[in-house]
Formats: sequence, C-alpha cells, structure tokens
Amino acid sequence: MNFKETLLSKLENSKLKMFTLEDVIRFLGFRSGFDKRAVEATLRELVREDKLVASKRGKYMFPDYSAAVRGKVLMNRSGNAFVRPDAGGEDIFVSAKNLKGACNQDTVLVKITKSVSKTKVKSKAKFTPRNFGREEAEVIKIVERGYSVLVGLFSCVNGTNLVYPDDPRFSDSIFIDAGSTLGAQDGFKVLVEITDYPTRNTMARGKVVEVLGDAKSYKVSTLSIVRAYGLIETFSDEAVSAAKAMNERGVLPVDFEGRKDYRNDMVVTIDGEDAKDFDDAICVKKLENGFKLFVHIADVSHYVEEDSVLDREAYKRGTSVYFPDLVIPMLPVELSNGICSLNPHEDRLTLSVEIEFDENANIVSHKINKGVIRSSQRLTYTKVEQMINGDGKMRETYTKEWEMLAVALELAKRLIARRDNAGELDFDLPEPQIDVDENGKTVSVKRKPRGLSDRLIEQFMVVTNEVVAFEFDKIKAPFVYRVHETPTIEKVRAFKAFAGSFGLVLHDSNGVTPKEFQRVLKNAKGEPFFTAVSKVMLRSMQKAKYAPENLGHFGLALKNYCHFTSPIRRYPDLFIHRVISLLLEGKMTNQKLNELLQKAERASEQSSMTERVAEDAERDVDDLKKAEFMADKIGEEFDAVVSGAFDGGLFVELESTVEGMIDKTNLPPDSYVYDETKFSLVGRNNLFRIGDKLHVKLESVDTFSRKINFVLA
Repeated sequence: MNFKETLLSKLENSKLKMFTLEDVIRFLGFRSGFDKRAVEATLRELVREDKLVASKRGKYMFPDYSAAVRGKVLMNRSGNAFVRPDAGGEDIFVSAKNLKGACNQDTVLVKITKSVSKTKVKSKAKFTPRNFGREEAEVIKIVERGYSVLVGLFSCVNGTNLVYPDDPRFSDSIFIDAGSTLGAQDGFKVLVEITDYPTRNTMARGKVVEVLGDAKSYKVSTLSIVRAYGLIETFSDEAVSAAKAMNERGVLPVDFEGRKDYRNDMVVTIDGEDAKDFDDAICVKKLENGFKLFVHIADVSHYVEEDSVLDREAYKRGTSVYFPDLVIPMLPVELSNGICSLNPHEDRLTLSVEIEFDENANIVSHKINKGVIRSSQRLTYTKVEQMINGDGKMRETYTKEWEMLAVALELAKRLIARRDNAGELDFDLPEPQIDVDENGKTVSVKRKPRGLSDRLIEQFMVVTNEVVAFEFDKIKAPFVYRVHETPTIEKVRAFKAFAGSFGLVLHDSNGVTPKEFQRVLKNAKGEPFFTAVSKVMLRSMQKAKYAPENLGHFGLALKNYCHFTSPIRRYPDLFIHRVISLLLEGKMTNQKLNELLQKAERASEQSSMTERVAEDAERDVDDLKKAEFMADKIGEEFDAVVSGAFDGGLFVELESTVEGMIDKTNLPPDSYVYDETKFSLVGRNNLFRIGDKLHVKLESVDTFSRKINFVLA
C-alpha cells in the first residue's frame, strides 16, 4: 500500500471519530522532524476523494454512511455506471464524474443525489412508450475492489509504458513503471496487477505479472479471454500426480466387487467428432411389451474422493470449458481422457441406470446399480446419422451396433413424442460450429447440424436425469438438482405483447405453463420470425441453475430433474454420484447426511457461478473467432435476419450464426424510436423488427472489441 492507503487504513482502524492534523500525527507516532506538510496534503487529498470530511475549524471526520446504499458497480462503455443495490431494487445511475475512482465490479457505498419521479416521454412513434424513472447517486466510499488483475494491450511510446485494458468498462489506461514490465514488448497482451487504482486526479498504476504474447496471435487472443475470466488452465503438481497414479494403476478385477457386470451387452458411446472424454454409454433392448434402456455413466466418484486434492480442484472449476481451439477440463486429462473415460474395448467402472418402458415410452420401472462395462464402439453423431439415413456401407461396417441402434431409435422417437405431449420446449436455436487450424485461426463458421442422432442421446440423458432426481427426491437425500423456475408474470406479459405483434396468441399470462409456451412455438414453426420468437421466449424465462431443493424444470416440463450424466465435466454430477454411491453401499450415516446437506448448498451456489463464468467466456471466444473469420471479408454481401433492436440500431444474424450490428445512421433516413415491447425500431416511414430479412454488406470488423458492423446492401 502507498502512504495514503496506509494512513486511511490506520485511521479507519482507530477509535478516533473527529481529529485534527496534530491528533493524526500523534496517533501515527511519527518521530520529531517528520514532514508535517506531507500528512496534511494527504488528508486534503482524502477530503477531495470524499473519504474524509473537513470542518471549517480544521477538524477531520469520516463521512456519515447511515443513509448510504451499498451495491456493485456495473460500468458501461460510455464511462457512466449503474450501481446494483445489495438489498435489491432498481439499479441506481452514477455518472462518470461521480464515480470518484470506482471501477466496474467494485462494491461501493453511494449517496442518492437525485430522485426522478416517473414521467411520460413524448414521442411521435406509433406506440405508447413506457413510463420511466431512475435515481441518481454519487460514490462516497469504495468498500471492496472488484478487479485486482486485468488483461490488456501493452504500449510503449517514447519510454512511457501503458496498458490499455481489454475490458472497455475499465476505461482508464494503466501506467507501468519501467521495472515492472516483465519484458513485455509494444503490441503484446499482458496480465497486469493493479497496485494503485485511479482517482479523479491520478491514473491507475500497475505491474505486469504475465506476458501472454503478441496480440496478433490467434491463440493469444483466446488466452486473453481465458485470463480475463480467471479460468484455471493448470492443475497442481499434487493433483496431476494423483491422477497419473490412478491412470497407471488401471481397472483391476478387485474393483468389480459389488458391481453388476454389463460387459456382455452391446454398449456404445456416441459423441462429437472431436470428443476425447466419454462419460456416457448406452444400450437398448426390445422387450415383449416395450423397451429397456441402459445408460452407463463413468463412475468418477470412485477415483475422485470427497475432499481430496482432485475434489478440491474440481469444485474450484465447477465445469469444463470448451473453446474452438482450447479445452480447459475440470479434471486432469489422465482422468478425463484416461481411466474415467468410457474408451472402447476397455473395462470401465460406472453408475448404471436401467429404465423399463412400455410400448408408448412410459416409464414402468427403474433401477440404479454400480456397474462395469466394456464399450463395443466409439461412435460419432455423424456415423450414427448416416446409419439412420440408410447408409448401407455404414450399417454393414457396424452391423451388430446398428441392430441395437435401430431399437434405440425406435425408443427415442417414442420418447420425443411423449416429451412433446408433456410440453417440453424445443427451441431448436442454431448453435455455431467453429473450425480452427493448428494456429487457432478460424477456417469456417457454420450452423452445427442437429439430427436424430443428437436427439436420441438427448432424450436418453434427459429421462435418466429425470428418474435419478425422482428417486432421490423421494427419499429426501442430500442432492443438487438442476432447476428452471416458472417465468415471472412481468416477463411473460412482455413476451405476450411481443408474440401478439406476430399474430401469436398467448393465453393465461398470469399462470403460464410449458404447454402454452410450446403451443406458441409450434404456431411460429416454419415462419421467418420463428428464431426471433424462440430467442425472445428464451429471454423471458428464468435462468436454469443448481439448487439443493427440487424446484422442477419448466423448460423440460418436468417435476424432477438433475444433472447426473456428465461427472467428468460437471461438478454437480460428481457430487450426486458420491451421494448415490454412499446410499447404494449403505454408508450414509446421520452425521454424513447432515454434512452433505450443507455441502449440497455450497456446491449448488459454486456450480451455478462457475457455469455462468464458463458460458460468458465461451460466448466471448465464439464472438472473437467469428470476428477473426469475417475480418478479411469487408465489402462482401450476405443475407441476414434482424435478431435484435436497440436505440442505436439493429442486430442482424447471418445464416452462419455470425452476428453484427447496423448503426441507425446507416438505415434509411427517418426518426427512429426503439419499441422495447416489440423489440422493434419504429420510424415514421420504416419499421424494423426481429425476424425481418435483410440483405447486408460487411462494413468493418474490430477483432479487439469483437464488433462486426454491417450496412444495408
């Protein structure tokens, strides 16, 4: 800490409520001859920063925070911010000049300076605008800093070292002393630790703690996002050693004790072309009056013991993170790709779920066992899709596997019909498939195909997760559920208004059901606005999360749901595997039960948080790779669909899933107003709304900010 921070810290920890300059010097215990002017200058600076208050009589005191609101700073690109109160309620606006050195994600205390009553906005638009109002405030105390490290671009001009943060919400550049550059060169990406935060009068200062490399490198671009989100790439030496020892030991006959042997069944894994960890395998048998499904999931909990170094590493990460040119696994590869992965022709330990169905795919019975399997084949979605579509050569190559898969397909189709009848929401939104070369350069961006092979596995995993959640909710075991709560009335009403603009009628907005949402989706199917309706419906819903209570899953129209089928890459799955094993082995004591109840709550919160971070990072890298792909296509024309609207213009999406923006100034001249109820840009003579088809030309690409700009062609 510098002198100012040290002085403030000592005063805050003292019992002084009001003090003079002399009081401060006596309290600090400075020896005779200390520069009194330096202390006085520092006190005045603290007053200017509103960290102290000075009276006319030369006395200092701390500000009165009794009426202050505590919350988190959410900066925007303009330099202004909102503070989201910890106690809930509307966000509070704080202008750039009133931030007093506060940065994005800082926890602050603010003083309300202006309360704005709701007033109507006059508009010549063809709709009635909403009423609005907001409070304004100024920061009076920074409680806790949100950032300690940042990723940015290192610049050295005429001997002055600056880092320009990648995050536009941290608007200040950071000064780096000559001895704190770690050898970074101009134009390199670096990770910088902030040593002094910005104030109204001084810029931020910091030191480089890692040099990532040349900013022009595709792999460095991805690594910059990894560092910005604080994702952990490497494992401790202790964790790696433990994983290697388990992998080298292998699976031994002694491990089969107490397990059901499924090694004579036709068991296969079905995954993407590039998958390296296989945590689920299936087998389906035809019965006289129905079907029997076997879903085998890697028994990761057998290797990752509770509170072990591997468990702590997995808990900290919460999930594996997947980028086009990089995978950050939750567990060391010796486990995720080795001993835990259901590799073909190798004995593997599993938790296995057997589900019996009648002819209409209604569940008749189910059972969970500890098992051992030997996968017959490592199949891919592409190969299975070819078999489904009648590829004779592929069926001949995998004759025995196809015999089983034909039965599996029959069951999957009936499960799809059953889930559809229950009201399951299938948004069928396009997902990007981004292919990169060995240097991380994007070579193609396209829609990821989704065929019956994908849906087959989806349905088998969903029904497995359903019966596992049902079984353990019934006995009220400590558990982590995957929950998706009912949408709020306000959001449903907003969606109802939007859907109505397309002639789609939503009934019962006060108590909407999955079935009602499904009906609207079906009515939109095949229309040009289907994707738009799907996206806006999705936005109107709550975000799925993990919880220790069974709150149901609205989107899947299920009362019971959990994540059980991916313990290699998701911590909640690993946690409930551990609970299931204890119960199957009869080792769940009262003490252990109470302990796991508390851990379930912590695991739910941690896993929900790490999932959000992973999703945001994956989305940012996808946007980066798309921008890099489009960078050499300036001037080319494309067909696009309006995917969103805002005050400043339109968002458009290409068939490839690349998304960009059209600035309002590049639309036909008109007085446009954004209608947020209909997600439309409305002018006197022009109307642009979600789902409209446009022909556009690529105007510019900024890979640094990941922004793609189009104009109408």
